[in-house]
Amino acid sequence: MPGVFVNYRTGDGEWAAALVKRELSARFGADQVFYASQSIRLGEDFSREILSGLRRCEVLLALIGPRWVGAVDREGVRRLDKADDWVRREITEAFQCGLRVIPVLMDGIDPLAEADLPDALKRLARCQYLRIHHRSDDLDLPRLVDELVELVPELVTARPAPAPRSDRSAEGELRSPVTEFRRALAEPVGQTVTDRVQSAASAVLDLLTESRYPTSGRLDDHELPAELEKRLTGYEHDLAPLLRLVAIGVRSGDRRHDDLWVTLVERFLRPESRDRGAQDVWVNAAAYPALLLVYVIGVAAVASGRDDLVHRLLCRTSVGDERPVPALRALALRNVVDPRHAAALPSWAGMPPHQALSVQLRQVLSRVFFNVVDGSAFEWAFADYEFLRSLLELHDGAFSSLGEFAVRLDQAGDVIYERNLARLNADSALLRAGAFDGDPEKVAAAWRELRQATQARYS
Repeated sequence: MPGVFVNYRTGDGEWAAALVKRELSARFGADQVFYASQSIRLGEDFSREILSGLRRCEVLLALIGPRWVGAVDREGVRRLDKADDWVRREITEAFQCGLRVIPVLMDGIDPLAEADLPDALKRLARCQYLRIHHRSDDLDLPRLVDELVELVPELVTARPAPAPRSDRSAEGELRSPVTEFRRALAEPVGQTVTDRVQSAASAVLDLLTESRYPTSGRLDDHELPAELEKRLTGYEHDLAPLLRLVAIGVRSGDRRHDDLWVTLVERFLRPESRDRGAQDVWVNAAAYPALLLVYVIGVAAVASGRDDLVHRLLCRTSVGDERPVPALRALALRNVVDPRHAAALPSWAGMPPHQALSVQLRQVLSRVFFNVVDGSAFEWAFADYEFLRSLLELHDGAFSSLGEFAVRLDQAGDVIYERNLARLNADSALLRAGAFDGDPEKVAAAWRELRQATQARYS
C-alpha cells in the first residue's frame, strides 16, 4: 500500500509534524500515514516497526526546523553525526529504499547546505523542498497535499471514497482540486474552468464582509501595526485557494480565459461604501485581496509571455463608474498599505518602508506559484512584472509605486532593463496592445524617470 512517512525531530518540528499528519490522514486515510508516536502500538518493537513502516511508503517528508541541523545530545555530540540517530537513519533508509524524499522547511529557515550535513545526508540538500509556516499553514498544507496527489496518485486511489464530494470522480476517486482544475484547462470547452474559478471567487467574496473585516473603529499607534498585519494575513489565507487556481490558469497561456481573469479582477475591485466611522487604514487594506489577485495574474502573465494581458489588466481594467480609475492607480502599493505602516508591521520590521509590501507580496506569491513558476523563474517573473508596472505608471502620470527590484537598479539596473528589451520594442505584444501609445521613445522616457525616481529614493 502506498503511504507517507512523517520524519521529524523531537523538540524541533512537533507542531508541523502533527498538522501534516492530521491533514494527510484526513485526505488519504490514517492507515496511509506513518507517524511513529501514533502508528506504533504499545509493546511493539520500535525499531522494527519504524523500518517496516518506512519500507511500505513511497514518500518520506523530512520536517526540518531551526534546530534540526545543530541539535546535540546530552554529551554535546551533534545528533546528525551519529549513525544511530533515528532522524538520520530514517532518511538514509528512505534513500536506500528508493522513496521520494521531500524536505519540508519550517518557518522561513534557509534551504539545507551540503556543507552542513554528514556525508550520508548530503543528498537531502539537493532534494526539491516545500515550505510550511505556522502563520500560513492553511495555505501551505493544502499545497503539500496537492503536490502529493500529483506525485503519487495511488495515495488517493488506494481506498474507496466514503461519501460523494465535488472533488470526486464518478468512480469515487478522490482527486486534488488542483489536479481537477488542470484537467479542466485541457478540455476543448472552457466553461468548467470559468465555473470553478468563479465559484472559488464567490466563496472568497462571501468571507470579505464588514463583520469579518470591519473598516470602523480606531486603534492607537501601538496597537495598529499588529492588527493591520493580522488583517493582511487573514486576506492572504482567505484568498489562497483562489490564487492557486488563477496562477495555474494564467500560466497555462490559454487566451480563451482572458475575459475570465479581467472579470475576476473587476469583481474584487468594486468600490467600497464608506461609513462615517470608517478609518482610512482599514478601507485601504480592503483593496489587498484585489492587489493579491492582480499580482498573481500579472506575474503569471509575464512568465507566460502574455504581456498584452498585463497591459489589459493594469491599464484597461478600472474601478468606479462616473470617473473610472485604472487598476494601475487604484492598486498602487502605497494606496493599499501606507509605507509608514508597512515598515512597522511586526514580521516586516527592518525592511525599508518603500519596499516592505513588495517583499511581502513576493514571499506570499512564492508559495502560490510553487510547482507553477518555481525557483529563479518565479523571482525573475516577479521582478519583471514590478518593473513593467513601474514603467507603465510613469508613462501614465505621477509615480506612486516602486517594488523590491528598484533597490538594485543602481547596481544592476541595466540587467533588468536589457532582460526586458524584447517586450519593450515597437513590435512587442506589449506595445502592440497599446502600452506606451505604441511608441518606444515613450518607453525610453519612462525608463529615464524610473532611474531618477530610484536614485531619489534609494541612493
